[in-house]
This record gives sequence, structure tokens and C-alpha cells, in this order.
Amino acid sequence: METWLLALSASLTVLVLAIYGRRVYIAVRRWQRKQARLDAINQEYENLRSVRKDAVYHHGWAQSRGEFREAKDHEAHVVDIDRKLGILREQYKAVEDGRLDDFSGVIIAEGSKEK
Repeated sequence: METWLLALSASLTVLVLAIYGRRVYIAVRRWQRKQARLDAINQEYENLRSVRKDAVYHHGWAQSRGEFREAKDHEAHVVDIDRKLGILREQYKAVEDGRLDDFSGVIIAEGSKEK
């Protein structure tokens, strides 16, 4: 084979590898970011589930002792945690479906507390 033909085929091979290699790299980075977002949401979700479990336990304990005001406070805390868990579930589904590409962390909007 002639050298110009070898050089042409080598340069075309490098060009094709550069184009598709970049696409593969971008796809892998996008997948890694998505997994990191899902992991962050899942970690926050599991933390809140643990806190909820403790609040439910303390609610029952306060009721058994006859401390109904404290039990009511624990119940309100459980309701607030349930709301946050719902928000996290929706965020997880949105990231999983690719609807939150600009999402960088766990977002839980605090509502106004009425007393």
C-alpha cells in the first residue's frame, strides 16, 4: 500500500474515534451525574425515613404516658416528614425520567408553619 493511503486511513480512523469517543464520554458523564443525583436524593430519603420512624416511636410513647400535647407535636412532625418524603419521591422520579437535568442537589421547599 502506498503511504498516502495509510496516512489517509489513519487520519480518518482518528477522526471517527474522536467524534464517537467524545459522544461516549458525554453520555457516560451524563449517566454519572444522574446516578449521583439519585444517590443524593435516596440518601436524604433514607435519613428522613429514619427520623420518621423515631418520631412515630416517640409519638406512641408520649401517648402511652398520657402526654397528649407532646404526642400531638410528634404527630405534626411525622406529617411534615411525610410531606418531605413525598417531595423527594417526586424529585427521584423526575431525575430518573430525565426531567431535572439542571438539578444539582436535594431540594425540599419549607412551607410556612402555622401554629
